[in-house]
Amino acid sequence: MLMSETSATVTTILVIDSDADLAASYGEWFSLNGFAILKATTGQEGIQLAKLHYPQLIVCGVGLPDMDGYDVLIRVKSHPINNIPPIVILTGYGGSGELRRSMEQGADDYLSKPVDSKSFLRAVQTQLSKREQLTKYFRAQPVELPRDPLTSAISCREFKDQIETIRQSPWSSLWVIQLRNYDALQTSYGLIFSQLVLQAIGQRLRQWQQRHRDKSTLVAESLAYVGGDRCAVFLYALCGPVEDVCITATTELKTDLQLPLVLNNHHLIPDIHIKAISDLELATVKILKKLGRSAASMVDPLSLAERLRRGIRQDQLQLYFQPQVELSSGQIIGAEALIRWLIPGEPPLLPVQLISIAEENGLMPLLGEWILKTALQQLAHWQKIQLSGISIAVNLSVYQLRSLHFIDRLMEMVESAKVSPVMIDLELPERLIIEDLSRSKLLLAELHHRGFSTAIDDFGSGCLSHLPYLPVNILKLDKCFVRDLHRNKNNQVIVRAIVEMAQGLNISTVASGVETAKELSILKQLKCHSMQGYLFSPALTAKDFERLLLESSGTTVKPNGKSS
Repeated sequence: MLMSETSATVTTILVIDSDADLAASYGEWFSLNGFAILKATTGQEGIQLAKLHYPQLIVCGVGLPDMDGYDVLIRVKSHPINNIPPIVILTGYGGSGELRRSMEQGADDYLSKPVDSKSFLRAVQTQLSKREQLTKYFRAQPVELPRDPLTSAISCREFKDQIETIRQSPWSSLWVIQLRNYDALQTSYGLIFSQLVLQAIGQRLRQWQQRHRDKSTLVAESLAYVGGDRCAVFLYALCGPVEDVCITATTELKTDLQLPLVLNNHHLIPDIHIKAISDLELATVKILKKLGRSAASMVDPLSLAERLRRGIRQDQLQLYFQPQVELSSGQIIGAEALIRWLIPGEPPLLPVQLISIAEENGLMPLLGEWILKTALQQLAHWQKIQLSGISIAVNLSVYQLRSLHFIDRLMEMVESAKVSPVMIDLELPERLIIEDLSRSKLLLAELHHRGFSTAIDDFGSGCLSHLPYLPVNILKLDKCFVRDLHRNKNNQVIVRAIVEMAQGLNISTVASGVETAKELSILKQLKCHSMQGYLFSPALTAKDFERLLLESSGTTVKPNGKSS
């Protein structure tokens, strides 16, 4: 028995033939072989059934009472909102002329009456198998193509080549997405900031693309950065009316793209315009022309990664230090080193954007070493001027921790700076520890053996069950537990449990992101050891941090750096 292999669901075949008895015979053949059958005796009825039920294959006779079978084929093939299935033409006329006409009109196969059931079913299975392979092709993960350095979308030329392979299908649709306030962002915030906005838009587009690639109705096949303020998306519908599917997907995409962005502590709402392009041939030509104009008119042709590499060489990077305060005494006991990129003529770039650029472009080993080396040099300077009670916390990246020579290189820098590992807090993100628990235990044990203090950054609940077996000194509570702590009873229960468990294991707790006196009050009640956040002080330059330390020496430090 021949069964449908196109999907786990029953395959539907539409039979359009004026001979009702013959159509019934076709239906019986198909039903016996596991297919669902729709039957129509006129062309108009067949077209309506095709629109309503989206069959996986159509068998259409030529001699219909209201129109020629070839007219049905042309109307179904040319309709822009239908999922176009394979169409097999069935005719009582033989000869090569009829076969050629069928192929010229776009038929997928041609059969002459009378047709035996075996030949008929073989032709049907052949077309369904072809469609299955085509569906698998479009659902497959895309080939890795050269990426635009700004948005990580494929380049425009690769985009054009992909369109050329599938643009003939009426299932396809092309959208152009424009960030309409891009010029205003450049004027107000500068080139780097506006490019960061484009990066964020590109990331949201890729997330949306992946979601739809996993769905059965629509494939966001290609995503390209056209240049300037525009991206383009090529869509391919696998089933259902592409117009309806696209309307739903467009609404969802626009909602995603217009969600507020927070970059460098600036809140903004992207002004997004999405336009569907009907003429793909003309669109690809325009895209290539725009690509040429964009490349010629860019203010700075260097990618963000290249500008960062140059910025490292030209000493545009600087470490800031956010004070860490012991809650029981109010004394500053340490500082977290936080990087800034001081771009001439632009606002400083904060770690969340800077680290993202470095990670995506292979610059984290270089940047991570610069941060660590500079922090150790600063610690050596503070010890030299007798600010010896202050420890420095440094965030480690996954690239450093996975390096075979990280420990050796770390010790070289420590010995060169002539500082003690005891005053260095090395922070590892919780997600990294969870991803490779056994290796993380070995690394933490080695750092502990070398005399370093180790901390789990952004600590939530992922490591809680493993905490007794991890050689760490500090837990940094994730900001999500601290924010509005005075109002969130659930978080209070969680923080209390973490603090009590940490105390039992002789582990200190640091609350990060403390912004209000009410949050601080609850943290004190829960006996959290220390805190950092805007309530006390933002991150400061090294000189401002030293001044704050000297002012607070021997006194209780109050919020905003004032001493009593």
